[in-house]
Amino acid sequence: MRNQRGFSTLEMLVATAVLVAAFGGLSGLLLQNARINKQQRLRAEVQADARACLALIVPKLRSAGWDPTGIGIAPVTLDPDTTDDVDEITVLADLDEDGSLSSSGEQLLIRGVGDRVEWQPDGDPYGTFQVIAVHITNDADGDGVREPMFVPDSTSDPTRVTVRVTARSPDRDPVSGDYIRYTV
Repeated sequence: MRNQRGFSTLEMLVATAVLVAAFGGLSGLLLQNARINKQQRLRAEVQADARACLALIVPKLRSAGWDPTGIGIAPVTLDPDTTDDVDEITVLADLDEDGSLSSSGEQLLIRGVGDRVEWQPDGDPYGTFQVIAVHITNDADGDGVREPMFVPDSTSDPTRVTVRVTARSPDRDPVSGDYIRYTV
């Protein structure tokens, strides 16, 4: 029975140190994996926000200028004040084909203000705006200056309007510490 012995104190300390080191490495790996997972979630969310916003605006712009009775509808009215922080465009279309723009929804004011995009279906800037997207900053380079959302091919008689939407993550990227931006 002399051959049977338990672990010595030194053996127990070495085994405990090895286990603590293994668990420390494993917890560090799990924390890094959680950061990368959150980063990927933020990227997907930002891309979805930008694409969803664009998907709402583009069909409205495509209907611009619908003039079945030939009354001479201008397709859009551009932003009257390009020096302010509000980026806006009014889309005009005779959707009910009655020869006027007096029906509901035939004048749509779309604007980017702050970190959101909103629209007012009757084109009245003093009416109620509906928020259609949030976290849309249109600050693609992160310098704090909002780039134009609506870029017409002509300021006097536009026939084509390019829409640029830049979404920004609500939280900072846990890996880089910067906000994630995505432009479509």
